Amino acid sequence: MKKYMNSINNAIVVLILFTQLCFNGWTGSEGITITGANSLKEIMEGKLLVTIILKGTNAKDVNLRLIEIHDDYLVFESEVEDRVTYTRDQVDQIIVQSEKQKKPPVNIFPGVTLRTEDRVTVERAWAKLEEIFKSSDANQDLKVECAALLVCRGSQDAENYLQQLLDSNDVPTQFASATALYLAGRLIPPALLRTGLEHGNRAVRIRASILSGLVDYKDGIPSLMSMLQDRSGDISGPSARALAMLGVKEIIPKLFEFLSSPNEEKAESAVYALVALGGDNVKEELKHLLPRLETMATFRAAKVLLYLKDREGRAILSRLFEDKPTLRPEIALLLAREQDWVCQQYLRERLNRRENPTDVNLIYRGRAITALYEGGDPTVLPRYQELLREGSSTVKREVCKLIFRLGDKNLLKILPSTIESREPEVAFEACRAAIGVTLPDYIVRYKKLKGEV
Repeated sequence: MKKYMNSINNAIVVLILFTQLCFNGWTGSEGITITGANSLKEIMEGKLLVTIILKGTNAKDVNLRLIEIHDDYLVFESEVEDRVTYTRDQVDQIIVQSEKQKKPPVNIFPGVTLRTEDRVTVERAWAKLEEIFKSSDANQDLKVECAALLVCRGSQDAENYLQQLLDSNDVPTQFASATALYLAGRLIPPALLRTGLEHGNRAVRIRASILSGLVDYKDGIPSLMSMLQDRSGDISGPSARALAMLGVKEIIPKLFEFLSSPNEEKAESAVYALVALGGDNVKEELKHLLPRLETMATFRAAKVLLYLKDREGRAILSRLFEDKPTLRPEIALLLAREQDWVCQQYLRERLNRRENPTDVNLIYRGRAITALYEGGDPTVLPRYQELLREGSSTVKREVCKLIFRLGDKNLLKILPSTIESREPEVAFEACRAAIGVTLPDYIVRYKKLKGEV
């Protein structure tokens, strides 16, 4: 009799556990709580409509269909047939829906629509940015960068801080503030630019020359033309960029000379300036010069043609990729974005290769991921997270900058854990990457400031 009662009790326990699983969800081998189905495979094969609940924030993403199952991540399809990728460690629950749910858009800034969990990420980034701004009195450079973003959101405290720096008697400090105000879309006093272009401090002159081009300060052209003759690339390079932004075509012959310079700053500034000036004349003159150029100058000229959408640029780069092994890493990054299959395969092989995990190698991996993603391959996105988990502070900052430059809201899901980093500089870059999605004009200004085509 006792044995019979024990059997009944065991059966009752099993029944209770089964009932709890039915109501509370089944946590399978996937490590994700699943409610309404027995497995991820069942959800995918049944083309079931599901809601994803994210860990930590409990944010929901509704009306998704599971289309790919991988060891580290899952790929879903949204209502508008976009691919949505979540790593397994992001997902807390998957709930099968009985019907389609209403999903009102969430607007952070005009023209920017975000899903609920993405809105949570962006709002947290703004809050974290405020925290960094308030706690960075000992790190003025970081505080200024925070202020530039906060001004974009209308922070009076941040604007007052930058104005105080602008009103100081220290010219380098004034230019640090002026650069931040430019990024925030604010005006810069012409008198400050005039002072900077004539200043004895080289760093001040460099900043003044760059800002003169960015804000269309045409009165600075005589000073910039003089700086263009400087033998030092850190002076002549920025002045070349500035003059090109100001539309001074008389510098084109000088820019062609710069393409052959051993100074990287000078040569790359010439690439930027020639692209900025553009036009059929630039393309035709470059093609005429090509037979007389050495390898590095040919590479740079081909980049100009590629950026100006001339087919010969891509053809030249493809030939250099085959003939010059030392240039392959950089050419692969350029052509992978253009969906060149050979270069994309080169980058995939690099990503799958075991390499010494130096900062240089890891940052290149980040650039390779970016190039492949821009070339139309979203399957590489989980590799960003590997770098953000395992890389040094330098690597994490550079990866966040890559994500920031893309300004792609599909990458917001990668950033939450890095936003919470205890390293202020890392957290700042993650915040900027998240916030940048809502500030496309800021991204454009940032790229111009850095001389990026």
